Amino acid sequence: MQFGLPTLALVGIALLIARLVPLPQLLALALAPSTIVALLIVNGVVFGWRILAAGQAFFDQRFDWRPSRAAAAGLAAIFVVTAIPHLFAASVGLGAMNAFSSIFSSTSVTGGVAGARSGPLPASGSRINILLIGVDSGAGRDHALTDSMMVVSVDPVGRTVSMVSLPRDMVNTPLASGQVYAPKLNSLMSYAQTHPKDFPVGGVRTLEDTVGLLLGIPVHYYVFADLGSFVNLVDALGGIDINVANALDDPTYHGYGVHMGWSVSAGPHHFNGSDALAYARIRHPVGESDFTRQARQQALLLALRKQLASPDLVLQLPGLIAAVGKDVETDLPRDQLPNLAAIASEIGPKSIYQVVVKIPLIKPASVSPYGSVQIPDLARIRAMAAGLFSAPGSRPAIGAGTSPGPFPNPSAEPTSGP
Repeated sequence: MQFGLPTLALVGIALLIARLVPLPQLLALALAPSTIVALLIVNGVVFGWRILAAGQAFFDQRFDWRPSRAAAAGLAAIFVVTAIPHLFAASVGLGAMNAFSSIFSSTSVTGGVAGARSGPLPASGSRINILLIGVDSGAGRDHALTDSMMVVSVDPVGRTVSMVSLPRDMVNTPLASGQVYAPKLNSLMSYAQTHPKDFPVGGVRTLEDTVGLLLGIPVHYYVFADLGSFVNLVDALGGIDINVANALDDPTYHGYGVHMGWSVSAGPHHFNGSDALAYARIRHPVGESDFTRQARQQALLLALRKQLASPDLVLQLPGLIAAVGKDVETDLPRDQLPNLAAIASEIGPKSIYQVVVKIPLIKPASVSPYGSVQIPDLARIRAMAAGLFSAPGSRPAIGAGTSPGPFPNPSAEPTSGP
């Protein structure tokens, strides 16, 4: 009885908490270092209790018997079997601490640039604006390009989420210095990172500030992920379910687990990591473009959100932690996560507002020093953003100057890649 009592008590407490607290919020609470340390201590105490209980039963003086070699071997086997789940729990906890220390650190993305700063903090009850950055640093790249840029804004009062995807080929975007960044937006983070004298706040913060100026909103935080980590994340979750609206076929697509060519029929599909990334990236099939793939990326993000809210996530945690620990990073405060998770658990599909920045918010141009590009109409983009990122508590309305000369000089800069 003494051997199993702590375990039964913990299982009962865990089941009660699971019934009272939504899973996303529960997992967010578990990200707190103090929570992980407390759980590791409880795990150690329960393990010690069970070992002592087994030893006491073995050497109980109330029984008149002489321990044999076989009995000692049986006791050793009990100790081993007892230790296995506790050692597993300890390894998961320690792995989580290491992974989360890496995820919630800004030194690798900012490069440790002296003077690098964090963004503006959201006021109490105001929108929380987060820039999601997907980076392509795969084979053949001599620098990392931001393949995907999306702002996700959470209204904690109205319990809504607003999402907007930005074209990676957008040029002439405003900088905090009052200048204009002439090359494609997807090269800004890398360029700023390698030019610290011009951009002392670091590459990520420069991109956040520019996106904020473009939309007319403050960008508070970022989440940075390499495309390879997205593949690992989806695989760790056991894949994701996507309802493909139109059949897609790109015989030239390759990379990240796909040798050459990728296609999919219309209808529901269960994608592994490589297929999910291919669905998010291809843009050459007939009728497809950067804009349609940005809409697909938003659909994948919502599918990930649904998968992360699944009760099965608990069983997938070890693989999930290992998948995201190395190549995912954010400056979101860990103490904000339980609140964000609680809000997210209350937001249904009809409270999510999605926009892709495309014509007439931008104007395509096929001839430029940077190849085929998109020229922003700042007035229209900001008018759209004013409706999309509405005042807290009000429903978003999706509707629809010239800065000093371009920076850097177009003649001095190479194109930023496809």
